Amino acid sequence: MSVKLTAILFIALCFEVGLLLAIIPWTNYWENNFFLFWLTARFPGSQLAAIVQSGYMRGAVTGLGLVNLALGFLEIMGFRRLPTEA
Repeated sequence: MSVKLTAILFIALCFEVGLLLAIIPWTNYWENNFFLFWLTARFPGSQLAAIVQSGYMRGAVTGLGLVNLALGFLEIMGFRRLPTEA
C-alpha cells in the first residue's frame, strides 16, 4: 500500500510542478516577480531581468514543465506494474 501511495503522491507532484512551470512564465506573475526585483536590486547594472523575461527563458521553463508532465504520464502508465505489498 505504501508503494502505491508514494507513487500517487509522486504523480501528483509531477503534475503540479509541470502545470506551474508550463503556465506561470506566460502570466503577469512572471513579469511582476518580487524575487526578480530583489535580485536586480542586489546586482545593479546586470542584464538579469532582461534574460529572465526573455522568450527564450520562458520557453526553457515551459519545456521543463512539459518534461514534468510527461514524467507524470509515464508514471501513470507504469502504475499497474507496482507491487501491492511492500
